[in-house]
Amino acid sequence: MLDIIRDIGAITRTIQIRSNAEFRPLDLDNNRFIYLIRVCEQPGMFLGALADSIQIDRTTAFRTVKKLVADGWLRLESDDSDKRLRCVYPTAKAQALYPKLHAFELAQSEHMLAQLTPAEVKRLAALMTKLQA
Repeated sequence: MLDIIRDIGAITRTIQIRSNAEFRPLDLDNNRFIYLIRVCEQPGMFLGALADSIQIDRTTAFRTVKKLVADGWLRLESDDSDKRLRCVYPTAKAQALYPKLHAFELAQSEHMLAQLTPAEVKRLAALMTKLQA
């Protein structure tokens, strides 16, 4: 049973290595590209919700967002109804890159699942959902 979890970890690391190599020239390695994907797909999300969606602690997420803001990829705004909350938005620079990020993500997904039948992909998706519960 432990081998299954180790295999999932190995698959995750393989995807991270490929992604980090692809986006290193843009200084979006160390999984920073994931932040852009999430914020482009859900602009205006709270910092805490962003951290939760990436499944990373909020302190690390905040540090990374600050760097992405400084580099011109994201912008932070106070929430209109609660000024204590900070919302994250993509800049035009991030929105322009998003199609490439999304295409890379799709290509990696297709590559990883190419050996499975549609029924196996559906079953895998159900099992992964069960694991995350």
